[in-house]
Amino acid sequence: MSILKDFQIPQYWSGDGIITSLNNSSALEEFIRAATVPVVDLSIWREDIDLPGVAADNAAIGRAGATHFIEAGHQHCAWFALGSNPVSWTRYEAYRDALVAVGLDWLRLDRKRAQDTQYITQVLRDLPKPCAIYTKSDYDAAWILNLCLSADLKAPDEIAILGAYNNTLICENKAIPLSSVRHNLQTIGYEGAAMLDQLMAGKNLKERIRFFPPKGIKIPQSTDMLAISDPVIRELITYLKTDYQRSISTDMLAQRFGISRRSLESRFRAQMHCSIRESIIRIRIQEGKRRLAGGSESIETIAALSGFCHAPHFSNTFKLVVGCSPTQYRRKSPG
Repeated sequence: MSILKDFQIPQYWSGDGIITSLNNSSALEEFIRAATVPVVDLSIWREDIDLPGVAADNAAIGRAGATHFIEAGHQHCAWFALGSNPVSWTRYEAYRDALVAVGLDWLRLDRKRAQDTQYITQVLRDLPKPCAIYTKSDYDAAWILNLCLSADLKAPDEIAILGAYNNTLICENKAIPLSSVRHNLQTIGYEGAAMLDQLMAGKNLKERIRFFPPKGIKIPQSTDMLAISDPVIRELITYLKTDYQRSISTDMLAQRFGISRRSLESRFRAQMHCSIRESIIRIRIQEGKRRLAGGSESIETIAALSGFCHAPHFSNTFKLVVGCSPTQYRRKSPG
């Protein structure tokens, strides 16, 4: 059954199961608590109501934004959400913690008067530039982008903006297309329906709560830049992102860029907050994740195309970095 209006509770509905997305609506809460059929929740808003559910891994979504900005070499980062709720809290805290872990500056722009356009515009003007802003959703990202354009702030050169959900209606119809974390909504909906089907059939659930990570980041224009002040490191990152399939050593890179290994490593860590080797692995893992989520190539083929010497090396490194095997990642992140 489709309920077209927000929070409109069906008065004379009779069915075998319910898929819901709980929020702060007391009417919805009352309806769900009174239900005598199986219920599956697709949100994390109401942890006080014990329901089986499938939801986004909001901590992973938060970390994805931080990782994106770190890899782009940003030194100044910020967070913004028009409204405060459990989803935004979880994403913000994971985002903040990931930035703190590498020693990056961060600001929270929504501590007060978050919906005051004049106040937030002045806050944007006062930010150190360039600054990267991660927002709770694409709607929030579009709101910030509009303020930047009205204030003649250049995106992404002065303000890089990242949203979440990858809502193409929003992201692709702005004057500057918005970058966005690809929320795994299709999988969440499918798995929620599968869980409800099991419950209606009287089967026991292997997992009562399931969380699904995002499927990467779509990067059109609003964050498409390298905010790296050191020209050598900027050129080096561009090289690594182009030639990651080759065998690359720090000694070879030092020779290529005409700089001592020690100086290169020091300058790289100052800009990118990781070692050159860690950056190479990160780039190769990202390519592996992209191929796993987007096709049916064998693990052996993906390993070779991602720059790993063989499949076992790829699988072991992938599990160490991502926390699951390539095969498990592919199952969780269909194309």
